Amino acid sequence: MKKKQSRVLVVDDMPINRVVLLSLLATHGVLADQAESGMECLSLCEENAYDLILLDHRMPDMDGVDTLVRLKEMFQEKGREIPVICHTTDEGRQNVNLYKAAGFRDVLIKPIDPGELFNVLMMYLPDEEEAEEEDPFEAAADQPEYSPFTEESAMEEIEKLPMWLKVVPHIDLVQGITNCGSAEDYLDALYIFYSSIEEKAGEFEQFLSAEDWTMYALRIHSLKSMARLIGARKLGEDAVFLEEASRAERINDVRMRTTAFLQSYRRFAETLAPIAGEMDHAPVKPSQNTKPEAPQKEEAPDLSHSVLFIQGGEGIVTKGIDNHLSAAGFRVISIPDEPDRIIAHRKSADLIVYYPNANEQSHIGIAMSLLGEICQDDNKLLCLVGDTADLETAMASNGAHRVSRTYQRPITIDQFVRDMQLFSDLERDFHRRKTIFVVDDDHGYLSVLEHWLQASYNVSCFQNGEDVLAGLSTITPDLILLDYEMPQMDGCELMKRIRTEFPDTKIPIIFLTGTNDRELVFHVLESKPEGYLLKTSQKEALLDALHRFYAETLFRMSL
Repeated sequence: MKKKQSRVLVVDDMPINRVVLLSLLATHGVLADQAESGMECLSLCEENAYDLILLDHRMPDMDGVDTLVRLKEMFQEKGREIPVICHTTDEGRQNVNLYKAAGFRDVLIKPIDPGELFNVLMMYLPDEEEAEEEDPFEAAADQPEYSPFTEESAMEEIEKLPMWLKVVPHIDLVQGITNCGSAEDYLDALYIFYSSIEEKAGEFEQFLSAEDWTMYALRIHSLKSMARLIGARKLGEDAVFLEEASRAERINDVRMRTTAFLQSYRRFAETLAPIAGEMDHAPVKPSQNTKPEAPQKEEAPDLSHSVLFIQGGEGIVTKGIDNHLSAAGFRVISIPDEPDRIIAHRKSADLIVYYPNANEQSHIGIAMSLLGEICQDDNKLLCLVGDTADLETAMASNGAHRVSRTYQRPITIDQFVRDMQLFSDLERDFHRRKTIFVVDDDHGYLSVLEHWLQASYNVSCFQNGEDVLAGLSTITPDLILLDYEMPQMDGCELMKRIRTEFPDTKIPIIFLTGTNDRELVFHVLESKPEGYLLKTSQKEALLDALHRFYAETLFRMSL
């Protein structure tokens, strides 16, 4: 199923429900945006073109039906029709006909069945090419997340690879390059894969001899993820079969297929041997300390204590705000609400205060639309100050969904300044270099993740739960990326212990796993992590997901 150019909007007021749908959509390579309210849905649909909307029925303020009515009006004005699918709780099953009568194209019942979602995507998303029928779960397992890579850009990176690698059999270089993001990163991942072949092959033989099917399944599961990452499709497919057979304890299948599998696996040690001469460093091994040394990015200027004050006119109130902010130590950049001036100063501050003015009402809608886009793209915080009528005009405009706080005249200036100081601290924390704990029992995949993340984050890697708990006693990370399938203590057990033994830390946890089985997904989400990502995520998709997580956290804390 090829849907890479399709774009879906997920609307639900519950973050955990959005996580489920976004994760399931990602397994099909579908690009998705999210909204937590009907108003935000309408705003995003004004700004973007979507192929499908998944709209929750029960939401505060504006429910799904009210939102659908507004959407229909908008579609009619734009001269296009977008299918809108209602997703609702089991209680709504008896009202399916009513939902369809209201104008919904179809209905999905929560918890969303991945197979039913697959059918909806196949039915309502535009086809880009014919695809053979296949099992949705198998298709999902093979599909990477949406990639910004084009075939042309992938081929440009492939040209940078050594000639001997271009003739190595059983490796899809396009897939490997796309997953890793560049020729350099792909070579690093390939070297990590090559360096661990003999060690892992020996482990398979050991677990097979001991009939330790639990450890055999865990190791084959890890190898499956690495094989897919580098584009070793056939090896990954064979690993899928052996993982399923070992978990089902089909012993004869495991014994019959393991020997041939290990021969194919070890053959990569021969065909990839020249890579040792291509690398100028020793085999990569993930750091195990809680204060890893990582390449430091050049520090960006601290704009958090600067305010871009956009004024729809000058007067005693605007001068008073400027004076009080300056007295509190803020650097204030005052400009009129003219688009060219706003664009010219978009990089001047992380905090934006807009004072709309009815005398310049035509500017309000234009300025708000532009400010909403800037704050969305640059992760800035936006506040409005003004008369009631002007604030209502602004909040009815595009971009209102990015407003953190409004202050109606006459404002309490002391509270306003305290809020600006709070927002300044939030922005400073957002731009601070974050520390991430990565937990996975496969040291090869840990090495790849550390390499991907260390340019932007301080990274500490752990291969088991007990080491993580020991690390948490000395340092509190900003995020934990947690594998689910690990020996001794799986990801859910570890998350429960973290929240029990360190209740005051409130460390966000995002699961990063190679399994997209429906039952496992919902089992994990019952523990309410902050996110769920697949190991099939490409490098840029993973980095973007982490950036969006921190950006959304910043905005949520400002409300």
